[in-house]
Amino acid sequence: MSGSDGAPPDARDLLRKYELQPKRAFSQNFLIQSSAIQRIADVVTELGQEVVELGPGLGALTHALLARGCRVTAVELDRDMVHVLRREYAGEDRLQVVELDAAEFDLRKHAKIRGSKLVVTGNLPYQATGAIVRRVVDDWDAVVGAVLMVQKEVRDRLVAEPGHKEYGALTVFVQAVFEVETVCRLRAGSFYPAPKVDSTVVRLMPREAPLAEENDAFRAVVRAAFQTRRKTLRNALRNLGDPDRAARALQFAEIDPARRGETLSIVEFARLAEHWTSAG
Repeated sequence: MSGSDGAPPDARDLLRKYELQPKRAFSQNFLIQSSAIQRIADVVTELGQEVVELGPGLGALTHALLARGCRVTAVELDRDMVHVLRREYAGEDRLQVVELDAAEFDLRKHAKIRGSKLVVTGNLPYQATGAIVRRVVDDWDAVVGAVLMVQKEVRDRLVAEPGHKEYGALTVFVQAVFEVETVCRLRAGSFYPAPKVDSTVVRLMPREAPLAEENDAFRAVVRAAFQTRRKTLRNALRNLGDPDRAARALQFAEIDPARRGETLSIVEFARLAEHWTSAG
């Protein structure tokens, strides 16, 4: 059993030990570069010691966090990975392993149980990245910060500005409540098996004052605006079922109905959502 002492476990050794193979269905690419693991652990612990790790896999980052004195809640969907973590860290009372889809883990509830805001981290599987990031956004007031490994194209979406081709609904939802910073880039060779693209570590820090209230109206307006990118706002908002209300909201928000959603700033989306509510 590896525990939290000594060198972090190498994913390839653990796969052999437990006679496992990486699963494509879970987009499993395990971080194996020691310097990257240590760098990420340092960035996480700068933010706090109460950590939720989403998708810990075989526990390389988990090990580094425990070695730094963190209390870690590891949320893992793959039952085989859960088994490995519980075996390798048996008796480690600072680690709780939860078998659950990371996108379903209630960060706000967990923060109340722990009596502390959380640092969220993880190597996010590509096919689940959007859902997991949305969970972090939904529970943003329960976190002190998030340090996430994502594919480069996801990073590009998270930091995009209005008018950029990568600017979309996910951009707006994240930047409404978080400031997004790039920490470092991870080459494909940092992982086993190596993915086809490079990854990036991003840090999400809660804004002192959110740019928008992420209520139902805000989410509905943003999603409608990006549902068909080439449509004008006049036509896009008709998908919400009330063209007259859409016209009034655009007028009161002082937004040209001929504009497209990807040109609006987050503040403009917030204003449009506010007037969508009052125009009902």
